[in-house]
Amino acid sequence: MKKLRWIIIVLFIALAAACERRPLEYTYGPTIKTIVKVLWEVNVHAYPDGKKPTGITLFFFRNGQFYNSFTTANVDSCTVELPVGQYRLYMISQSPEEYWKVDFKNMRSFNGAESILKQSSSKWALRSGLEDEAVVENPEIIYAGTSAEFEVTQAMIDDYQYYSTTLHRKLASKGSLLDKEIKDLEQAVYYYTIRIPVYPYNIVSQLQFIIYAANIDVLQAVRASNSGMARTFELTQSTTGKEEAIQMITNEWERTTDDASKRIGHITGTITTFGLPNGEIPSASRDSSLNVSALLIDNATIANYTFNVGDKIQKLDPNPGYRALYRVVLGSVDNPAITLPDVKPHGGGGFIASVHDWEEEIESDIVI
Repeated sequence: MKKLRWIIIVLFIALAAACERRPLEYTYGPTIKTIVKVLWEVNVHAYPDGKKPTGITLFFFRNGQFYNSFTTANVDSCTVELPVGQYRLYMISQSPEEYWKVDFKNMRSFNGAESILKQSSSKWALRSGLEDEAVVENPEIIYAGTSAEFEVTQAMIDDYQYYSTTLHRKLASKGSLLDKEIKDLEQAVYYYTIRIPVYPYNIVSQLQFIIYAANIDVLQAVRASNSGMARTFELTQSTTGKEEAIQMITNEWERTTDDASKRIGHITGTITTFGLPNGEIPSASRDSSLNVSALLIDNATIANYTFNVGDKIQKLDPNPGYRALYRVVLGSVDNPAITLPDVKPHGGGGFIASVHDWEEEIESDIVI
């Protein structure tokens, strides 16, 4: 009986040893370490605000289908574990929920992912006479980028797992280790780790209007809307979509006096934009109208002007960090585009950048 009890105890110890759990990282796994390298422009001027975003969201697609997505504060490099498959990924700055002026659609479709400008609640825009197009907000800065297609095979996983688990086991062992052996294993793990580069860029452009005016000193505030602009941007196709919208230029205006003796100057308004719809370039065939309202220093007169600008939009080299610069120049110092009604000031006057709801008293509609 004593002999039988001894045999049972030995068997129990052997079974316990056989069932001992090893740490998960020391065992073979079904994935391979993949590092996504986000390669930002080194020059600080690559960012309009002078700094990188504080986060990014990555969207992974495996064998043509959405696989996974996650948001991270590691904007330069992040690590994921991927199983066997054919992959592509794209990224955007921040996360879709963090944008106030932009919505995102079809984010689980690699070819269909797009950003879309939210509709504006501006009362003035709604009575601008352009109700057939949506009036939208102007976009925040958005960075996007895509990777090339890459493949993860079972052989790649086997090679990576062999060297990775061997390295962890040796580091965890109590025996002495040769530095060269460890370095060789580390180099092998580094070699079999996948590295995927992504080159982000700002999908947002700038739209600028310069309008020369006579009697520039009677101008107190100005607001405008421009039709025929892109409402959507296709994130993985690097182009604008078909949908058109009206964009507002409200508090972005600056006034400059060019000839004080003749009371001639110009106003400059610059906003962010996705650009022209359908990836178009400026041409004479485009139909785009700029509606301008000028509040004068008597606090009562509002002069309204309409310009056909479809053939006047120029695409120029972008300012640092932007995709493009679209510019419209109306008139000149010698030939102002508008002449403001010469009114007397009420309560001090002076040009202000902010715009409030105005009551329309006098309309001077000029179609150019």
